[in-house]
Amino acid sequence: MKSIFVLGKHESKEMLKNPGTLAVLFLPILMSKMILTTIKVSGADFLLLSIWILFAQVLIGIMLAGPTVIEERETKTIDALLCSPLTFEGIVCAKGGIILIGSLIVQIVVVLINEKFSIHLISLLVPIIIGGIVFVEIGMIIGLTVKSSQSGSALSSVVMISLFLIVALYQALPKWTYNFLVLLPSIEVSEVTQRILDGKDLICMEMLLLFAWMFVLGFTIKKIGDRY
Repeated sequence: MKSIFVLGKHESKEMLKNPGTLAVLFLPILMSKMILTTIKVSGADFLLLSIWILFAQVLIGIMLAGPTVIEERETKTIDALLCSPLTFEGIVCAKGGIILIGSLIVQIVVVLINEKFSIHLISLLVPIIIGGIVFVEIGMIIGLTVKSSQSGSALSSVVMISLFLIVALYQALPKWTYNFLVLLPSIEVSEVTQRILDGKDLICMEMLLLFAWMFVLGFTIKKIGDRY
């Protein structure tokens, strides 16, 4: 456990030294505030807060985890760490955990600067945490399976953009398509988050599906680790 903490501390310092990483962390905060303020002034009812919470999750989770892990695979950093007392699971927890903490902080800031605080907003921590874990897991899987950093960055971008854009567009599609689109984690995060913001019950099919994604992706990472 101490080794995991030490590695996590090292990873956090490296992240804070990287201007690109800092830009990724601050971008959702700035964009959500600027765009939501403009929308409120104009009276429009699209690009809601739930979408910007999701944007923070997919941008930070996928775009930081994927390329970071690929780079460390190419430089053999992971191989070197495996020669230490750290296990594969410990390495994944340390690296993914730091990115998750960054994701959670940004999401909470996005909520606090765009929504008046009320007690029901505490329920938002559930989709914020579970959704954050899911997208970090997706990024980790990309990083652990794609062979080159160039391919990994491209795939991370495609996955991130696709998962985000479908949430901005799905309500304009025929209603029957929701039966299939609800299987996407980004749709589930958006729907659960919006339910909470509307004062509705947290427990729903989308929340259960999101939990299922978390466990399935975690199991997938464990199976990938069996090859190391």
